[in-house]
Amino acid sequence: MQFKPKSLILGMALALSSSALYAAVSAEEAAKLGDSLTPMGGEVAGNIAGTIPAWTGGLSTSDDRYVNPYANEKPLFTITADNMAQYQANLTPGQQALMQKYPDTYKINVYPTHRSASIPDSVIASTKENALNATLTSDGNGISNLNEGVAFPIPANGLEAIWNHMTRFRGGALERTFVQVPVQANGSFTPVKINEKMSWPTYLNGKNSDQDNILFYFVQQVQAPARLTGNVLLVHETVNQITQPRQAWTYNAGQRRVRRAPQIAYDAPGTATDGQRTTDNLDMFNG
Repeated sequence: MQFKPKSLILGMALALSSSALYAAVSAEEAAKLGDSLTPMGGEVAGNIAGTIPAWTGGLSTSDDRYVNPYANEKPLFTITADNMAQYQANLTPGQQALMQKYPDTYKINVYPTHRSASIPDSVIASTKENALNATLTSDGNGISNLNEGVAFPIPANGLEAIWNHMTRFRGGALERTFVQVPVQANGSFTPVKINEKMSWPTYLNGKNSDQDNILFYFVQQVQAPARLTGNVLLVHETVNQITQPRQAWTYNAGQRRVRRAPQIAYDAPGTATDGQRTTDNLDMFNG
């Protein structure tokens, strides 16, 4: 009998476990999507307590617009500094600290839970294709065979769950204008108004092979205060950042210069945040 070296046996075991870790689900598992699981992989059923209802398909549109069916809804109850002990198990340490520091003004209105999300049929179909074919590559830093929609609707590990967050359907393209307020320890602050646009390659005209590794395009422009107005950040977010790192550029309105921005990653300070948020905190998980 011939024995193989322990290191070789261990290497083979790791290779087998890695291939299983990054494998797509079976057709039997994928068949749960749209049955016991929602098309995006959530549980159709509600919770035992009845506070979370079953998913029944979500909201439908009227003339391509969503009508708010909850416009007249009232809070079930309100959490304040006076009754926060009753709900302490459901409050974060930060929420509790805010109630203690601002007992007269900070409160949380709690409304009924609704599962209103709905997804276009084309995205439902491509998400099921992802379940059958998408796999992690480059030690989990990329995806192969990715279509539009959630990459891993039936995730097998934490890496796939994080990729689900980054690949979730957001309408193909979106725009938002918001104000962020970095507050100093002494209470002083300057509101910063920002406009952001995102688009996925499949929703742009003239898609070509150069976009095969692009997850989305992102542009951010500061609109206030005056000292920051006109500063722009442009990002080409890649699917596999090992083979092609994130591509980013900044435009400084005061200097009228465009520069490559490889530092727009990881724990680099976010735009106009006074160092209170890092780049990878944007959208809860970024990069």
